[in-house]
Amino acid sequence: MSKLFGTFGVRGLANRELTPKLAFELGLALATHLNGKGKIAVGHDNRTSSEMLEHALIAGLTAGGCEVLKLGLTPTPVLSFATRHFSCDAGVIITASHNPPEYNGIKFWDSEGAGFERKREREIERIVFKGGKRVNWQYIGRVSEADALEPYIDAMLKRVPKFKRGLKVVVDCGNATGSVVTPRLLRELGCKVVSLNCQLDGTFPGRKLETVPENLGELAKTVVACKADLGVAHDGDADRTLIVDERGEILSGDRVFALVALHYLRERKRPRIVTTVATSAVLDDVASKLGGDIARTRVGEPEVVGEFRKRGGDIGGEENGGVIFPDWLLCREGIMAAVKFIELLDRTGMKVSELNSTLPRYSQIKQRAKCPEELKPKVLKALAKRFVKYKLDRTDGLRVIFDDGWLLLRPSGTEPIFRCFAEARDEERVEKLAKLGMRELKECIRKLS
Repeated sequence: MSKLFGTFGVRGLANRELTPKLAFELGLALATHLNGKGKIAVGHDNRTSSEMLEHALIAGLTAGGCEVLKLGLTPTPVLSFATRHFSCDAGVIITASHNPPEYNGIKFWDSEGAGFERKREREIERIVFKGGKRVNWQYIGRVSEADALEPYIDAMLKRVPKFKRGLKVVVDCGNATGSVVTPRLLRELGCKVVSLNCQLDGTFPGRKLETVPENLGELAKTVVACKADLGVAHDGDADRTLIVDERGEILSGDRVFALVALHYLRERKRPRIVTTVATSAVLDDVASKLGGDIARTRVGEPEVVGEFRKRGGDIGGEENGGVIFPDWLLCREGIMAAVKFIELLDRTGMKVSELNSTLPRYSQIKQRAKCPEELKPKVLKALAKRFVKYKLDRTDGLRVIFDDGWLLLRPSGTEPIFRCFAEARDEERVEKLAKLGMRELKECIRKLS
């Protein structure tokens, strides 16, 4: 049996790998998993394929007997909020997040607004391959519509006091779903907002959706040109946020997470930070500064949320700028991360660059190499042999730990690539580590191809 689910959800090329047929089967599988009962919230991003997949998914859900609450165009955090707000038994978001426009994806959410745990994903997968159960005509589910954006914004405004400084913010939503929430919300909180790439367009012409420095050059230039206090960038479904400082320097997702954590946890005793093996050592510094602890998991939102549920925690997140505020929502919340970062600026009166300088400096290099899916396990095994003399962490992929840095070699769960992350205190050392990692990785892929 082939594998449907990756790091989080099902993802593939729209109309080729992720087809209307598969969307129908996934909807029917979810309905079967819920014994043909319950109410399911369904939202989607603005990709050209999303409405097509929405129709097919809803057909599967209703064919299996479930009621459907159509939310329409919805950022992922809003879908998570709506699943709980409307007392739904589950939720589904149709999005491929940071992937290019030709991709799409389907993610499942439980009644608490958290992504399905691995066990439930495997059960959905099993039902898809076995075949879901259709109900008789008189039990076919009905479809209704609801607006989740207004309740979400209202709840956010009740939770966050209005800012006092009137900060000027350039917001870059990548022509994607964050455009329907973040610019408006920040204005209502008192910011002066300059919108960049906030016109909805499912081909995403403004920039590539992944929130990495190489895709945010225009935002950095715009912040400087507008003399703005900061820039905010979302990925395709607004569950990630990166920040640009007033000088046009782009903060990594780890550092955004670290600064938000320092602010969010400032009054908590011995806070527990949950993150992954791919996140910077700056989070260890933050945990130490707060007198708290850090727990590291496999990469993926369900892994972080799973750790929250097993052992508790006060904040969570990943190196990509996805931060989880468990007392708000059990999902990566790019919109709340942006709000909390600006709240930190507002309260301290500092500039972004000044805040950033309060954290220890680390140099990072993130690279990738193409690797066919069927080779990934063999490549990982070969890499472990090559690095056997070093201290290794096998939580997820291969984390090679040195006295002055670390290297992570990990197969992607959503793309046919292997990722190579390197971190050290200075640029010269991190370049050596990244070079070592990529050399060994490419050699293993070459020999096994």
